[in-house]
Amino acid sequence: MNLYQHNSRRTLEVFIHIIGWGIVLGLPFLFMNRSGFTISWMDYMRHGSAVPISFLIIFYLNYLWLIPHYLFNGKTRQYLLLNILIILLTAGGIHLWQEYLFRVYRPNVPKRPGPPSWIFILRDIFSMILTVGLAAAIKLSGRWNQLETARREAEKDRTEAELKNLRSQLNPHFLLNTLNNIYALIAFDSDKAQAAVQELSRLLRHVLYDNLEDFVT
Repeated sequence: MNLYQHNSRRTLEVFIHIIGWGIVLGLPFLFMNRSGFTISWMDYMRHGSAVPISFLIIFYLNYLWLIPHYLFNGKTRQYLLLNILIILLTAGGIHLWQEYLFRVYRPNVPKRPGPPSWIFILRDIFSMILTVGLAAAIKLSGRWNQLETARREAEKDRTEAELKNLRSQLNPHFLLNTLNNIYALIAFDSDKAQAAVQELSRLLRHVLYDNLEDFVT
């Protein structure tokens, strides 16, 4: 893969990440507008952004650090333990942060009865596990593509090296036999000997120059 293709692929990857996370962070506004309930940016940053931002952090912790340094190096156990620790700490931190914001910004609003808090914590944990799985799937597919490209290039280089080696082995032997035949032909028919030399010259020109092109006649 040349430098231009690598830069184009990186640019496309960054563009896809920006669009993807823009959609994730903007989904709360889409649902709220459809339900007729509006929210300001300040309220969103205080109350609604903690979970999407935690997904983003966990995704790139895996994408940029945990997967390359642990999973790709065969440290699967450490990789899983670190993800479990990060997910549990993040889910617990989000719960505490939302409880804190509720007490600070809505001190006089009584809590309405509803499902217990551990259900929402489990929901966030499950979503974070899916985020880790998504990061691993994207990174593994990219690694597989790189390995496949490297394998094909190595196979191509090996084939070219074999052909060059075969050419270097056959050409001297072929040339020696042809010269011996022409030498013997000179004594019997000089015209045929000249024609043979001309054909040999054309063949050598093809071997040295023409067959290095992508297409030959």
